[in-house]
Amino acid sequence: MELSPNADAVDIKPTLTADGLIKTSPTAPPPSAVNISTSGLTVARLDIEILPVIYDIIRCVEKDPLDNTTKQRESQECSQKILELQKRFESARNQIKQLPGIDYNKEEQLQKLELLHNQLTLKQQLIRKYKDIQF
Repeated sequence: MELSPNADAVDIKPTLTADGLIKTSPTAPPPSAVNISTSGLTVARLDIEILPVIYDIIRCVEKDPLDNTTKQRESQECSQKILELQKRFESARNQIKQLPGIDYNKEEQLQKLELLHNQLTLKQQLIRKYKDIQF
């Protein structure tokens, strides 16, 4: 454990980078305490909640008040909920654009996966080789 610049305890763990180097970086805090940034964003941490808003819109549309003032108020509420849904869609688009690897097409992702698999195989072979050597 080390202290971060803002005096929070940070657990430092080594990680393997794509080019085969070992890098030490702090482990991610729990998702509830994470600010979404490009470095730590994962699919599990995406904050995309659109179904409750869609449900509210459907409920709002299903209401059929007889009074004109109530109809007007319900119409305004529906419009507000639709604007909220549009904001959530825009937020989801922005978050998805920030996901690591989203800018690669399928072929590039498969090439990267094959490269990483080859690196893993090579490192496993090296570990076996060094385990067999007697010092």
